[in-house]
Amino acid sequence: MYCCKDDDNSKHRPKQLRLGDWVADMETFLPAILSDLLGRSISFLVQRCRKQSSARDDLEKLRLALLRAHVTIEEAEARLITNQAMLRQLDVLREAMYSGYYMLDTLTYRVHAEETCSSSPIVPSRFNPAKRLRLITVDDGAEELRRVVDNLGSMIDDMREFVVFLNGYPRISCQPYSVHLLLDKLMFGRQKEVQLVISFLRQPEVCGNGVSVLHIVGVARVGKSTLVNHVCHNERVRDHFSSIVFLSRDDLEDMGDHHDLMVSHGSRASRGSSLVVVDLSEDQEPVDEGAWRRLRSSTICRSRGSKIIVTSRSMEAVRSIGQAHTIELKFLREDAYWYFFKGLAFGSADPEDHPKLASIAMDISAEQKGSFIGASIASSLMRSNLDAHFWSRILKNMREYTQKHRGLFGKHPHDLLRKNHPVYLWRLAESSKIFMCYASYTACLPSRTFPG
Repeated sequence: MYCCKDDDNSKHRPKQLRLGDWVADMETFLPAILSDLLGRSISFLVQRCRKQSSARDDLEKLRLALLRAHVTIEEAEARLITNQAMLRQLDVLREAMYSGYYMLDTLTYRVHAEETCSSSPIVPSRFNPAKRLRLITVDDGAEELRRVVDNLGSMIDDMREFVVFLNGYPRISCQPYSVHLLLDKLMFGRQKEVQLVISFLRQPEVCGNGVSVLHIVGVARVGKSTLVNHVCHNERVRDHFSSIVFLSRDDLEDMGDHHDLMVSHGSRASRGSSLVVVDLSEDQEPVDEGAWRRLRSSTICRSRGSKIIVTSRSMEAVRSIGQAHTIELKFLREDAYWYFFKGLAFGSADPEDHPKLASIAMDISAEQKGSFIGASIASSLMRSNLDAHFWSRILKNMREYTQKHRGLFGKHPHDLLRKNHPVYLWRLAESSKIFMCYASYTACLPSRTFPG
């Protein structure tokens, strides 16, 4: 039995030795593993600090690049540029500036958006630019920032010849410096379209082609009538035509001489030519071919150099008009709309002095979904009271307003309005009364003429 016990111990002894060897090996490799992990952690922290420092440098570069772009654009908009290539180059720089400001504001006001969300019962929208930026990785955000900085910098470098040529164009009337006043005087976001329309109207008539027609098409409330009215207020257009006439669908189908609609501007250079504006924005049915034929042969279109502008929501409405130039209007991009909305909301105040308000304004801008009417209503309320709590109430009511319509109709209220669908009206005051908008219409001057 004694020998058997020795045999049993001998069986277990090699296993104990192997376990001891493993422990000894771990004691050898463990410090190396810990040292490697520590080195990797330190390297990661150093690299992260470098990226944050690089991101701050890129933000400062972006600020300076935007300032240079802003100066160039303001100087160009103050001059009467007729070169189409220069206008296209200016439009590209303008879009890059909007994207740059959108990126800068998103990064600058992100911290304040987080503080607002943590201290406010308002649930942050998933469409909030600041929240979208938090969802992406730091590397992606830094890479996007670097791309915007490099893109804007290269564009500014390419504008050197543009600036030289700019000095050869005359200045136009001065505009006020306050941004919200400036937006009231200018057609924001439509500079390219304005120049295209004016170029069409001032283009000499080609012999034998008859009256030239320009068709401006776009969905409801995209700004077709506003664009036309803005162009008609332009001095170059008023001096080019002796009369500007506005016609509705009823006027078009009951065409006569319409002498009572003409307003003479006393321009000798116009030689009696007329500009006829036909508004079909409220109609979807195509106009009869005979109505277009009567318009072309009427007294108001007989003078040499006369032009016709037609506004409608679809190409179908003017399919029988024949050959026509076409300009399609679309809503502003998100970055351009934010630049527009920020100027309206803050007025003469500087958003950098109110970063918390700016973060709330970005949420309100996203809720508008590109609506110009909504921007005008919301910004007038916001501008009257620069208070974070008041602006948060506006945001809260807007989100409830949107959620109510999505729940009832499955669409955003602005999309419903563009299709003349009844919508509820939102209000700040607590009340049990419910207001509903059934339809909207465009108010015209009583005589449907352009004031002289």
